[in-house]
Amino acid sequence: MRELQLADCESGVEEVFSDISALATQCRYSDCQHQSEPGCAIQMALDASQIDQRRLSNYLKLMREQAHNGASLAEKRAKDRSLGRFYRSVQSEATLRKKGR
Repeated sequence: MRELQLADCESGVEEVFSDISALATQCRYSDCQHQSEPGCAIQMALDASQIDQRRLSNYLKLMREQAHNGASLAEKRAKDRSLGRFYRSVQSEATLRKKGR
């Protein structure tokens, strides 16, 4: 069923997880990833047992899927090219290290 990608479902996720979305607006940084950043309101609520870890994991997973599905074809290709360049640089560095021995 993962092949059936939902487009533009962010508002639905925001509605279902309205408690987490409201907390996210209280984070110190607007680009907070809700992992280990200082001043993260979601992590504070998690530590205080106000929200469940499983619910937070589901929210973050759905938001990642939405970001992936919402990316344009050009954005996806640019990301793939960047990753390919990274892999090639790692491989060439490993080859240089072997020759330098």
